[in-house]
Amino acid sequence: MARPGGPVVEGRLRLDPSAGLLFEPAAGGTLRATPGAVVEFAPPPAAGAAVPPMFRAAMGESGRVSGALAAIAEGSVTLAVPWQAAPVVVRRPGVQSLVQRPGEVRILADDFDAIDPAWAVVGGPRAAVEGGETAVLLPPGGSSIERRFEEPVEAGRVDLSFRDDGRVHPGRSWTLALTFRAPGGPAVVRVLLGWAEESLAVESPDGPTLVVQRLARADAWRRATVRFDDRRTEIAVDGKDLAHGVGPEGPLESIRVAVEGEGDDGPAGLVGAVQVARFASAPPGLEVDPTQDEARLVVGDQLFGTVLRGDRDRVAMTVDDRPVAIAWKDLAGLRFRRDPAAGSPVSGALARVEWDAGDGAGEEPDFAEGAVSALTDEALTLETPYAGALTIPRDRLARLRVLEPGVRLVIDPCSHHLGDEISGTSPALDPPMDEGGVLERAFDVPAEAPGVGPASIVLDVVGVVGEATGLMFSDQVRRGELKTYVAIDGRRIDYINRYIDDANETPRRIRIPVPADALRPGPHVLRLEQTGDARDPTAFDDLGVLGVAVEFSPPAPRP
Repeated sequence: MARPGGPVVEGRLRLDPSAGLLFEPAAGGTLRATPGAVVEFAPPPAAGAAVPPMFRAAMGESGRVSGALAAIAEGSVTLAVPWQAAPVVVRRPGVQSLVQRPGEVRILADDFDAIDPAWAVVGGPRAAVEGGETAVLLPPGGSSIERRFEEPVEAGRVDLSFRDDGRVHPGRSWTLALTFRAPGGPAVVRVLLGWAEESLAVESPDGPTLVVQRLARADAWRRATVRFDDRRTEIAVDGKDLAHGVGPEGPLESIRVAVEGEGDDGPAGLVGAVQVARFASAPPGLEVDPTQDEARLVVGDQLFGTVLRGDRDRVAMTVDDRPVAIAWKDLAGLRFRRDPAAGSPVSGALARVEWDAGDGAGEEPDFAEGAVSALTDEALTLETPYAGALTIPRDRLARLRVLEPGVRLVIDPCSHHLGDEISGTSPALDPPMDEGGVLERAFDVPAEAPGVGPASIVLDVVGVVGEATGLMFSDQVRRGELKTYVAIDGRRIDYINRYIDDANETPRRIRIPVPADALRPGPHVLRLEQTGDARDPTAFDDLGVLGVAVEFSPPAPRP
């Protein structure tokens, strides 16, 4: 743990129901995890057998969760995640965007709760349940499943989770075969998943030859990953290199998983999931309309309207009052209209928690802000404003930043652009088009909140003109120009410029104390309002507001 101004201390984090987050140094004793302290957890274990999540639901500064898309409904987005049994259901007003993994577009995702008719089957493969998870079982004696793609994949990745028993079965084998459309005819790359030898291997009989580093087999669920383009093919199992080199020319036409060997007394193959993604570049120069839902197509087009529903295969929306259905293979992602929607209040030991999303080494972790309600040797439970309770295995935790304890009510999780000019310089503001010099949000103070302690308006901001001496435009701010005031129920309580002492080129969280008589239980209106340049009252400071919340601190201890 590292605390502001203090040394780095090794030890273990725990939660005390009355005292909050505490840290027990390895050398003994107990330290209070004060606001600003950061706890780094031990690196997570190597990549597991689950295929990497393809979708990311962003909730602004409140969080981001990755998973497999289960459903989009009028009021929610549901993701299946690899780290807890229950799906994560995010209230849709809190979701700013739902996008696929950067640079990838999902072509196929199948966890085999049933065998899709699009698979060509031989030898009686059937859906099964293994360890509580769905899978497809390929019986011994010669069986297979094969999937041909409607459009060959020029460049992409294939992920397959499979059960390895770690044993040698002479005369038996099972393989993952990828068939490419090469200039001289079909070219096959085979990943040998078992069972003839004690190691995994790769064959490319149609050339070119790949450099193979055999990997030992193991009694476990495992994941094979094949990445390919017109220059290189890379094959890994559980994140470890198995083969690499210049692969076959031409696009991928099909994948096939097959069990071979005579007789019915041999081992069966078990495949837990298959996922195929196509590499795609993000289209540049897109428009943003925060008043509508938006579908961003892979080819660069945009559709604006209303998203009605969706599942793992497609999205239904209305565009110009006409129904439109879009397959995810054509979609880079969705941006939802920015409706103001307060989250559920969270209270207690507030923290920002980051964890391994299952993407693999080097990928950014997922994160969420909320109240830590439980912390055991096995898991951390975080109560969040929009996604409910998240139970994250302790060995997936990456980092925890301690926030001010108390009650937190998110008023608006979406990003906004106050000002009068289109954003064209750094820092880039979202949306690029300005929304004027006023942002107003209605909210309700919970009945129990005012009895907790002092209140603050908490803003995540970027690009604010600061008042500190030496900053650009600071002289104007001190003269009353280019200010952004915070008002509650028509009463100005402060201005945000005086909390900024640098260029504010990266997001920063500021806390503005609220007078004790300004927030009572019931409805209120928060208003951010700007003053202009003395020579042009309509020329405002262009800044980004990335999130708006009100927090109530714990009451001061009695002497």
